[in-house]
Amino acid sequence: MPEHAGPGADPDSGSANRGHLRSWRLFVVIATLCLGVFLYGLDSNIIGTALPQITTDFQSLSAVAWYGAAYLLTVTAFQPLFGILYKFFSTKLVYLASMLLFEVASIVCATASTSNILIFGRALLGLGAAGLLQGALAIIRCVVSLDKVPLFQGIVISSVGISVCVGPIIGGALTQYATWRWCFWINVPAGFCAIIIIFLFVPLSQGSEEEAGQLTVRQKLGRIDAIGTILFLGLVCCLLLALTWGGQQYLWSDARIIGLLVAFGVLLILFCYWDWRQGELALIPLRVLRKRSISMGSLVLFSYGLIMYVYGYYLPIFFQSAQGVSATESGVRYIAMMAPQILTLVATGALVSKWGYYVPFMIAGTVICSVGSGLLTTIDITTSTVTWAAYLVLTGIGVGMASQLPYTALQVVLDPVDVPVGNAIAVFSSQLGGAIGLAIGQNLLVTELFDAVPQHTTIDPNDVVAVGASGLTQLTNSSATLQDLRRAYGQAVRDVFILGLAFACFAAVPCLAMEWLNIKHEAIKRKQSLEVEGGEKSTTGKQVTDELALDVQG
Repeated sequence: MPEHAGPGADPDSGSANRGHLRSWRLFVVIATLCLGVFLYGLDSNIIGTALPQITTDFQSLSAVAWYGAAYLLTVTAFQPLFGILYKFFSTKLVYLASMLLFEVASIVCATASTSNILIFGRALLGLGAAGLLQGALAIIRCVVSLDKVPLFQGIVISSVGISVCVGPIIGGALTQYATWRWCFWINVPAGFCAIIIIFLFVPLSQGSEEEAGQLTVRQKLGRIDAIGTILFLGLVCCLLLALTWGGQQYLWSDARIIGLLVAFGVLLILFCYWDWRQGELALIPLRVLRKRSISMGSLVLFSYGLIMYVYGYYLPIFFQSAQGVSATESGVRYIAMMAPQILTLVATGALVSKWGYYVPFMIAGTVICSVGSGLLTTIDITTSTVTWAAYLVLTGIGVGMASQLPYTALQVVLDPVDVPVGNAIAVFSSQLGGAIGLAIGQNLLVTELFDAVPQHTTIDPNDVVAVGASGLTQLTNSSATLQDLRRAYGQAVRDVFILGLAFACFAAVPCLAMEWLNIKHEAIKRKQSLEVEGGEKSTTGKQVTDELALDVQG
């Protein structure tokens, strides 16, 4: 049984059913949530280094985009649905169901005998993963007091950064020394370990607020906006497919791309109308989205989601293609950004838990990130290690300071019953930013390669694109020509870095528009509210007892 906080242990522990954990139990639960979030982040990037071997085994080069897109579509599109599930059902049960689905999907991918089965498994994997980060954020709010949430959120969210850093290295090593199927088998023991620990240590009662607790299962299922979910899935799929395929597999003027963009616009209008019509039963209640800290925080998360994915994918390409290092060394170099980012995430969470104000850290982090991103646009194949490493450290510090605090803000401005919906909006915004960043970045890179390669060499740009980022040595035996190709790649990647800089600067606007609140003050207010509520219930109970006693005497 979980160890409950004693009297006075937490600012809002007045209610016995809060279920706050302490000591080794809290450590075990937080470590397990870190593991779950690590797996969530790992599966979005571990497959990249395994794709060449997968396409060879299945002879499926034409389907290569679907191995990533299938996961990306479901993990992004199902975020609002999981927000509703976490609102009306037990946090523990929904999280366990998500992890179990994630495990089943991992086995499907690991044992896939055809390309189509692998694509189906990746889509199923994204569906399970869609509930993992939301579930981790919800469980943290259940097991610690409000003023400690930033610290533990920073610890758990830092696991995503670790997974982005080590994912390509793990994927490459497993593919090279074992088989690409271990990229999925690795999830199975880790996931089942997380299932057992969450089952044993997180109280079942957590996550069901009073409103949800008064509803029957049938009434809860009736609160799920099925039409809104279908419309939302459709518009997200149309948008991501258009951005992924446009300018790559098909021309932007192709009827398929135009059709996808038109369908996205129509579905978006229909979804907005339906969402407004549904009111409180909407998939994304407008009442929640209208709160300034939620809407502005979503824009911040969108920006940082784009920034982290763009640098996570295209910095290794720069190191490998422009500077000519190995895949393993490019992963090691990327640590220069991720290590300070992770340390700053945790340190900022601790400072916010101590001081209470979080907006100043968001603003300062965005300024630092903008400076670092601007400096990154100046690097080329001749930039020294000390220089580019310093730029990466600066950018990582900025991202670490600001990127997790919108999750803290929603805990402050929303009533507990609305927090799951807020988490869904936040995670969706971050995931959507990453997905759109990758799609735009890919288009920028390929488009600029077609311009830059003819400026430096006589090699056909189509051949450069065909051999991939690590295949430049296949195109020439001349060291001088190879150096020219690397210059062209460095020039092309710079456009992608400018995209990161643009959104780092853009993030400053919503940061400045955030409500200037103090999480410690809010924790005290909620504790006092609970005490008043408990006193009123106690007084009411005493009055009822006295009246019954008088009736008996009469």
